[in-house]
Amino acid sequence: MMATNSHQAPEQQPRKMPPSNEGETPEEEQLQQALNHLDHLYAKCQDMRSALARMITSMPEAIPSNGASPEACFNEVVKVMRNTGTEIQEFTALYTNEETKKVLEQAKKSRKANPKGIKPWYETYDPAWPDTTS
Repeated sequence: MMATNSHQAPEQQPRKMPPSNEGETPEEEQLQQALNHLDHLYAKCQDMRSALARMITSMPEAIPSNGASPEACFNEVVKVMRNTGTEIQEFTALYTNEETKKVLEQAKKSRKANPKGIKPWYETYDPAWPDTTS
């Protein structure tokens, strides 16, 4: 049976943020929710970086070595393609939704109002980020 690509590796799953304290101000709670949303978006983005590779590596499993018909193999490949397409649609919807736009716009305003101390982030800072130099 062919593996599906709907599985997320453990390092790609969103991290659980600590529960908000009752003493937090509404602004702190809003910032915590924004961080949770961005963390989820980041995990989905990492998953997208491996979607094509997962799709291609699952194809050899569809080769009829177990006596399966070519039609059954084709159906398995189509299933993997649909799963990948669904993942792409989910990421696109998450990235373009109003909450993401709001969070990114707020970050842009904050960065513009207080640029000191905000350092750029590079993929080299995260050892789990896929190597883009090869």
